[in-house]
Amino acid sequence: MAGSWIKLRHDIFDAPEMRRLARATGLDQDQVLGKLARFWSWADRHGVNGRLDVELDDVDDQVGKVGFAAALVSVGWLSTQEGGIVIPHWERHFSDSAKARALGALRVEKHRNGDSVTHPPDPVTVTPLPDKTRGRLDNPPPPPREASQDEAAAALRAAWTSAAAAGHVQPYKAKQLPRAFDARAAEDGWLDDAIRAIGHLPRCRFFDTPVTLIQFCGDGFVGRVLAGQYDAKKPVRAVGPPAEPPKRQLPADFTAAVQATRAAVEAKRREAV
Repeated sequence: MAGSWIKLRHDIFDAPEMRRLARATGLDQDQVLGKLARFWSWADRHGVNGRLDVELDDVDDQVGKVGFAAALVSVGWLSTQEGGIVIPHWERHFSDSAKARALGALRVEKHRNGDSVTHPPDPVTVTPLPDKTRGRLDNPPPPPREASQDEAAAALRAAWTSAAAAGHVQPYKAKQLPRAFDARAAEDGWLDDAIRAIGHLPRCRFFDTPVTLIQFCGDGFVGRVLAGQYDAKKPVRAVGPPAEPPKRQLPADFTAAVQATRAAVEAKRREAV
């Protein structure tokens, strides 16, 4: 029975990571929580001690949202390793022993209220815990923090690889990210915006060929994507030689004056002969 349910804490909506996930994915927090429950339940059934032999895009496929796994990496709720992914602090939150502790705490609470507990909580239930144990049994994540440079690079690369597999961007195979990445990653909120922008690129009809990662990391590019500046098609340039400028038309009185001057000059020439 231990594997048939997972636990969620009451105050998960208060976690700053929830707001960051919502911004990065373009979902509201209720949708983020639903996809988290779906992902954690899947990992509980198919993983071993929080490790799964899958890629980040497999997570996206499971929850039905491109870039969701990369967003999890960016907030520290998921990490990658050779041959798969790892959910940090799995033992603390989702293991059989963690569930046993949660059930024990629930039994104690029910006993104090004069009730009895004979069955585990319903799937994806919110488990009330005594105040003295709540801090020890809370759900992910670790204390709030900004993503490190390496985590930001991993999150961006994962989102880009997933988009490249779908044909939305050009693949990037270099070991090092573009030079401009360090400057962009240092900008407040850029990583979240970048992941959202990658999801928006399929709607951009401006580009003749898929966007490159070097182009994407350029100064202000992500902001222009999110602002919709590339949604419309690029204006078509005219093909062929330039059109000849229209001939200049002289006023009638000016033409008559020129002819009179020419006639006077010709008359003087004849008199001189």
